[in-house]
Formats: sequence, C-alpha cells, structure tokens
Amino acid sequence: MPERFDVIVIGCGVAGLSASLEAAQNRAQVCVLDLGSEKNSNSFYAQGGIAAAMGKKDSWKKHYNDTINAGVGLCNERIVEMATKMAPKAIQALIDEGLEFDGGEKPDLGLEGGHSEHRALHINGDETGRGITEFLKKRCREEGVNFFENSLVHKIILAQKRFAGVQINAKSQTEPFFAKSLVIAGGGYAAAFEKTTNPKTTLGASIGVAASAGCSLRGMEFVQFHPTTLEAGIGGNYLVTESVRGEGGIIVNAKGKAIVDPLFTRDKVSRAIYSEISSGGKAFLDAREFKTGFFKERFPTVHKELAAKRINPETDLIPIETAAHYTIGGIAANEEAKTNLAGIFACGEASNLGLHGANRLACNSLLEGLVFGKIAGKNAAKQKKATKTPKDTQKYVEKNGSETRVVFDALKKVMWRCAGVVRNEAGLKDGLAGILHMEKRIEQTRENENVLARNALIVARHTFEAALARKKSVGTHYREN
Repeated sequence: MPERFDVIVIGCGVAGLSASLEAAQNRAQVCVLDLGSEKNSNSFYAQGGIAAAMGKKDSWKKHYNDTINAGVGLCNERIVEMATKMAPKAIQALIDEGLEFDGGEKPDLGLEGGHSEHRALHINGDETGRGITEFLKKRCREEGVNFFENSLVHKIILAQKRFAGVQINAKSQTEPFFAKSLVIAGGGYAAAFEKTTNPKTTLGASIGVAASAGCSLRGMEFVQFHPTTLEAGIGGNYLVTESVRGEGGIIVNAKGKAIVDPLFTRDKVSRAIYSEISSGGKAFLDAREFKTGFFKERFPTVHKELAAKRINPETDLIPIETAAHYTIGGIAANEEAKTNLAGIFACGEASNLGLHGANRLACNSLLEGLVFGKIAGKNAAKQKKATKTPKDTQKYVEKNGSETRVVFDALKKVMWRCAGVVRNEAGLKDGLAGILHMEKRIEQTRENENVLARNALIVARHTFEAALARKKSVGTHYREN
C-alpha cells in the first residue's frame, strides 16, 4: 500500500525541519523526504551564525535597513519586515526549548559583513547550522515526524489542479507517497557550479521538480558567491566563515596589500577577489593580528581544517578564492509560503520569498529557514481536509534510471564558466546553448529517467534565461556588458 500522510516535507535543513515541527505540533501526520540526511543540507554546514536584533542598541528596524540595503532595492519589504521583527522571538523560543547559544541565556553577538550592529548568534563558535539542525531534528522525532532519508522525489502528483502526492525512488522503481499538502524545502543549486562550498546533493532537484509540475520560479539569476573559501587545490573550496572578517581579518594580495574593505557585502568582496585572481594574482585572508589562541577558540572547526592543510592562521596567510555558496532564486512564494499551485508551499533556499532581493545579507539564511519554515508548516497543516488522494496508485509506479556522471561534470563547468562571479552576454548565450544541448541529449537517449540530472538542467536553464533577461548588473548578478 502507498504511504499516506497529511503533510510531506522535502528537505532536512533548518527550513524543512522547522516546517515539519510546526506541522506536527498542529496535529498533522508529517513525512520528511530527503536526498541524504540533515548532514547533507546547507544548513548543517552554516558557520557564520543566525541574525537577530537582540542587542541593547539594536532594533528590528536596523536589521530591516541592513537587509534592504544588501538587497539593492529588490527585497520584498513586507517579507523583510516579517523576518526581522520575528527573529528575536524565534531565537528566544529555541532558547526556551533548550538550545544553547554561545554566551548562554544572554548570547554573545558577533558582527558580520553588511550589518550595522553585532547581531549574529553562534553555537560552538562556527557550528551554528549544525547545532540548530540537530536540535530541530531531535524535536521533530519527539513529535513523531517520520523521516525517509536517501529519498529522491521524481515527480509531483497533481489531482483536480492541486497537490496530491509525490513519486519517490525505491530501488528499481518509483513509489507514490500521498498527502494533502507539500512543503518544498530541498535547498538551492550552488553545487551545480564547479567551484562550490555546498554538499554535492544541492543541485536544485526539488526546484526542478516543482518547475516541472508548474510552480513559478523567481530570481534565478541571483547566485551568491562566498568570497573566502580555501583554494580548491588546497581545501576543495572549504568555507572560511565570514565571521573571521567580522573579528578583524582582512583580504590582501600576494604583496600583503589590502584589496577590499573586509566588511563590504559578499558580492563586492567576491568580485574584488575574483578580479585579483583573474589578473594573475593571489588572494589571502590575513588573521595574523588576532591575539594568540583566539582563532582556535573562536573558530575551532575552521582551525582544525586549516591545521590539516598545514596552515597556521597565527603565522600564515590563508589562500582563498570565491565559490558558489548560496542561491537566492527559487520557487516563488508569498508571505504565507504559498506557491501558485494549491497545496504546495516553499521555504528556505529552495524558495524565493523576496527576503534577500539581489544579494543576501550574511546570517539571514538560517533566519529565513527558521521563521518561514514555521509559517509554511503551520499553513500546510491546515490543508488536512483537502481533496482526497487518487485511487489508482499503480500508474505512479515507474522504472528508475541511473545517474550520468558525465552530465554533472559538463553542467558544473558550464555554470562556472558562463554564469559565475562575472558574466557577459556572449558567455550567457553560450552557456544556455550548452544546457539546451544537454537537455536534448538526455531526452533523445532516454536518459530522462535520470532525475537528478534532468532537474539540475531545468534549474540551470532557468538561471541562464533569467541572467540574460536582466541586462543591468545588480547585487550578485554582475554583467560586463
């Protein structure tokens, strides 16, 4: 018999877990489907922290203004107001339930690029995402949420023009899971780029599935590149948290000269580093002025990674380069997390609510997942009395295909070369042509059973089309012409 639930949630990061917990607390039977586990989510690896105006001199309005300024005029002001107003209460709720941030009951507040006040809360220095994710999953299990890990969603099932269920992989064939509502929180698509800080599963699969079902996408041209990642040859683009710069680290060239204000927003810092490297130079993060022992104490995870690469931040410059880190574009959703399809909600990096505009402010991603995940879960739980699920379930059982490594390798190279930090008309057109060719090849060779590749290409196509349509540079979307 097919699995049946009230709410299906795709994704096991902060947004998906926040939605699942809220839906379960509203007496819904909840099922979470994920490509891997919470350890495969972007949330799990978030080092920088979560933003909330909890300082004496801070206010939601200051946080609001910083977010609006970072978004370069393209933020949804209502969404920004909701997020920044709700942030302190959302954090306090976690504290009241037992989650401990650095500093205890009165958490320490750090400064991040683009913020006018110290408002970044951390867990174990640089394990904020991991701490929140593990805590939320524990709470979900306590509320009886069902988890199906290593589950790839093939298709969204619609009945009478509204959501009815999904098809997931199950060994050699797909199987249907039915529910009254769906929350899509499957993450972004930064792993579709050759240089990336993301887990390999973040290819935008849930976004592609949603687009195929008829969900509208928005802001796909906006991809945020993190300025400070270890050179790929040294650390595979391991992310060195932005908090290092917030604590006084600077960006320098091979001669030790500063090349950019370290507290500028990520898009500006990334372009400065990209320009230095593109012109034949090198870029480094310099933390040598920190007090002895401070780096290891404040950033234990990063320090451990650097030590493994024989880099001592107290005496050595840290070799860095930019890499795709966060995708602002996604499934278009409103302040209730509703999409244009009845019964389908979206939140977190898989969505585009308008919080980030053209450029995400540091530490707002975990906040978005926490706040709007809860809103999505609450509204999804209200759909329990929706349309009955289909009776003919056998037609939703299909043969599975095998993944094609060649497609992913080609996709990553095209995305980085043609839709990277700096773009131009010719490169974007060339990239789109390459994506269309790959899509055609998959269709002609019956590799369309290859779900991950198919959906990654759908997302890539939307990215190129949106980048070509936006002629002027703004935020993370920077064009030479």
